[in-house]
Order: sequence, then C-alpha cells, then structure tokens
Amino acid sequence: MKKKLIVAGTAWMLALAAAEPVALDPFPQWKVPQGWSATPEQLECRFTRWSAVSADLKIPGAGVCRLEFQYRTPGGTGTPLKIRLDNQMSAAYPATEEWSVASLYFRTGGPCRLTLIAEGKSPYTLQIRQPRLELLTEADCRKFRLDAGKGVAGFRTMKGEPHRVVATEDHIEEGMAFQSRGKGARELRSVELPVQPGRKYRLSFWVKGTPGSFRAGVDGGWLPDTRYWAFLQTKPVSNEWKKETLEFTLPGVDAYPVLKRGLLSCRFAIPAGQEEFLLKDVELEELP
Repeated sequence: MKKKLIVAGTAWMLALAAAEPVALDPFPQWKVPQGWSATPEQLECRFTRWSAVSADLKIPGAGVCRLEFQYRTPGGTGTPLKIRLDNQMSAAYPATEEWSVASLYFRTGGPCRLTLIAEGKSPYTLQIRQPRLELLTEADCRKFRLDAGKGVAGFRTMKGEPHRVVATEDHIEEGMAFQSRGKGARELRSVELPVQPGRKYRLSFWVKGTPGSFRAGVDGGWLPDTRYWAFLQTKPVSNEWKKETLEFTLPGVDAYPVLKRGLLSCRFAIPAGQEEFLLKDVELEELP
C-alpha cells in the first residue's frame, strides 16, 4: 500500500503523555551540499541561492511524529526556511534574528525523507540546532499551545508587516506575546495542528490592542477540487488584556473531504486602522 503522509508544523505542543524518542543521524551524516556546513552541534547555510540538506527519518512504524528544532536566520526576510517530507511541501517558518523553537507534526506509515530548504532573494545565514524526533501517542495530541516564549515560529504573517514577539509585563502571567503592528489590514495564520474529524474543540487565547474588533477562527487547509471549510467569529479587542474562546465541532470527511488531512490552522484577521494587536497563549484543545 502506498504510504500516505500528512504534516503539520507548530511552535510546540503541551505533552500529555510520554512520547517515544526516534534516533536521528548526526548532522555530518546528512546529505549536505556546497554552501552548507555541518558539525555534530549545528547545520549552517550561508545563503546565496536555493539549496537544501536532507536526511532519512528512521521511523519504526505508523503514527503521528513531532520533529522539533531550533533555528535562526540573521539577515533573512519572509519565510526563508521551508520543509519537505518525501515529495510533499510541509511547512514554512518566518525569518528570525533570535533562536526560535519550531516543530513539525506529521502522520506517516514509516520511514521518510526530510528536506530542509533555504530560500530567499538576498544573502543571509540559516542556522539549525538541537533536532529531536518523537513518535507520539493519541493523548499527546489533545492539547496544543502556540507559545510566544518559544519565538516567532508559531505563526506566519500572510498579509501585512511581519509579526514579532514582545514581553508582556502588564499581563497577569507576564511572559511573551505575538505582536502585529501596522496601519493596513493584516493576517496571521498558525502552523497546522493535528486534529480528528468529528470531534469537538476549543480555541482560546488572550488578546489586547487598538480598540476595535477582529476575526478569529480555524480552517482545514486546502486540497485541489475539494470543498473548503473554516470556522470564524468576530471578537472585540481593547487596550486591556482579555481571554477569548470559541468552540466548534470539526465536520466529517464525507461533507468536507479536505479534513481527511487531519490538520487545522488558527487564523487571526486584523482590519486596517487597528495599528497594534497582541496575542498570547493560543491554545487548541480537544473537548470530551
């Protein structure tokens, strides 16, 4: 039977059960082209043109996996780091001057090929360190948090100025938040998170910013010639921190075949004129 591969990326997952470690080859054993360097501690690319490194993931069986690593892209812009699993483009991560923790979640029937791709329009440096691969249980996949304390990798800016992370001393729990600023309309879209069709979920988050309203919700991604699914609500925002929630039941794949991917992204659409938008502790949780 042909192996099917479904992927998702996220900043990190709140583990609820023990995951099984899967050994990774050291960086010097990866397929490293000219322009890259590899030591046991770090991969580095001095980017001048498109290039990629790859490695075989020796996953012992079928299941949901998490690949976690740290990266930074001094001098980079846009989404300079992309990931492909086998022949499927799987995730893209935003530029960051500071170390950021990124994770890639995917379903697989066994071993597969991982490719890390450096892209861009001008020179920059890409550095990657501390990779870790784990095979997860179903319980591991019931609650996710997009934590700004781990860096920018939990979201991509799909429209408008790039987001960043900032300290939130005025929040009851302090910590860090994702910040989007600008006079025009903006949109943030999270990395994809594993879900199960037919189950009920809650999306929750803290928000603060220029008084007004915004759209928050989730969508099931895209497949050619299939019906698109999304769930969005309009929420208020003020200059005081407030926790917002929305609950939804993910439809079945008969009504929306795109949901057979088993992946969701969280979305936040910010209208023009709302110059500052702060987002903290975004959680997607499966409900009983």
